[in-house]
Amino acid sequence: MKRSLLALGLAAIASSSFAYNAQVDGGFSYFDNDDNITDSEGQFDLKGTFYFDSVSTKNTPLNEAAFLGHNSNAYAQYSYNYLESKELEVLDGRFSGELNAHHLTGGVEYFVEQFYLNGEIGFGQVEDKLKLTTPLGSESYSENSDVMTYRALVGYMPLSNLLLAAGIDGFQGDHDLEDNRFAVRAKYVAPLAQGQFINLEADGTFGDTDSVTVAVDYYFDHAFSLGAAYNIEDNGEDDADFFSIRSKYFINSNFSVGGAVGFGDDVQAFNINATYRF
Repeated sequence: MKRSLLALGLAAIASSSFAYNAQVDGGFSYFDNDDNITDSEGQFDLKGTFYFDSVSTKNTPLNEAAFLGHNSNAYAQYSYNYLESKELEVLDGRFSGELNAHHLTGGVEYFVEQFYLNGEIGFGQVEDKLKLTTPLGSESYSENSDVMTYRALVGYMPLSNLLLAAGIDGFQGDHDLEDNRFAVRAKYVAPLAQGQFINLEADGTFGDTDSVTVAVDYYFDHAFSLGAAYNIEDNGEDDADFFSIRSKYFINSNFSVGGAVGFGDDVQAFNINATYRF
């Protein structure tokens, strides 16, 4: 009798609805470049999201609850990227370089019945440091450059779990850095048998440089997913593709951990990430 009551209690907890109002995501990626120049490269990402209404997780994959609930939100994201070069021999000296990039983005996602709006703007700064060492001594050079990014999408949801959107995506910066691109996005979350789900996504931007990403995630249950993503970029002269495998697991309704491994042209990437909800 006690065992039956315990089993019923655990089942009730597992199927109960959990609601949250905010979410914090953080992650770190390390890139292993197969070249004779790069010594180390990494990126740190942090994102905070505030939902205008509480997000319910009842009968949905925990990772897709906000999308399926059409929960409007405001978000802010910070990313830091660093790259250090190996010390290279040039003429009668040695040359080394370092790059540090900071980028801050703010945006809003808004659902109005079957319509979807997304707008964001970001500001970034890149610092290049160069050092040249010769028998006569050493000299250092430093240069900063700024960039502004923007994105605006308007979408329609013919089904409550299907989003189709289009708009603009671009950036402007120093040294005639500019690209205004047409952007598209599609996302579909479909229920399968026995509480399983599948997520299908596609994103594309088309301008001076074209970029297309397609991804799929399979949810074995409400907490655990395994997926893959493929990205290809083409600047009109060269193209580069990148394939990754990713996974995410919610230890409980508040906290999750995830990871990914990726493979591209002369680069491998490793990512760890975590999410906290409250």
